[in-house]
Amino acid sequence: MSPNRLFGSRLSPFVEKVARALFLKAIDYELVELRSPRDFGRWNPQTGKIPVLEIDGERIYDSTFILRRLEQLRPEPPLFSSDPSRAAAERLLEDWADESLYWLTMALRWAEPNRAATTEQLAGTFPAWLRPLLRATLPRKIGGMARVQGMGRLPYQTLVVEYGKRLDDLVFVLGESPYLHGERPGAADLAVYGQLRTGRSGPTPELTDLISHRPALVDLERRIEAETGA
Repeated sequence: MSPNRLFGSRLSPFVEKVARALFLKAIDYELVELRSPRDFGRWNPQTGKIPVLEIDGERIYDSTFILRRLEQLRPEPPLFSSDPSRAAAERLLEDWADESLYWLTMALRWAEPNRAATTEQLAGTFPAWLRPLLRATLPRKIGGMARVQGMGRLPYQTLVVEYGKRLDDLVFVLGESPYLHGERPGAADLAVYGQLRTGRSGPTPELTDLISHRPALVDLERRIEAETGA
């Protein structure tokens, strides 16, 4: 058993981002999945969010801070360019994926056409005895976050159109490069991949359709999977 532990579910785009960074860095770890809603607070008493990485006895919170710490612990292969201007662009895109694309994805996952499927997907990751309670509480507790943030108040069709536009932005940034900022996968690629993977995980078929109609992004996903474990 590895002494390193990653706490969370890979349905989370942020846990997925960290899991693939660990693979890229060739760092062994054990995935500790959620068994109770109380796990959030037990694992991360500071913010109550996942992922949490325990590595070499140190516990680190938040996917962005985790990737920065991994870069310190194992610099190769790098997650950020050695060129300051390119590294700045990578950090900006990573943050955009984590904050902007994430909330757009969340709003669509919890929009009326997808709410029931999203609830079932998340409830299904917990023990059977907990699922009836979660079916009743998840739409309000988690789905409500998108409404509080604001994105969840937009009309469903507006969200679909905006998601497509954001995918077009990614295609433009990618251009002819194999990855978003160069010849190797970096933090920005992993952050974007995590969001796209959540988007096509099942409850939002419209997002799967939007992504699949952009071959450049499909190819990007395949390259990232080839480098970080299919």
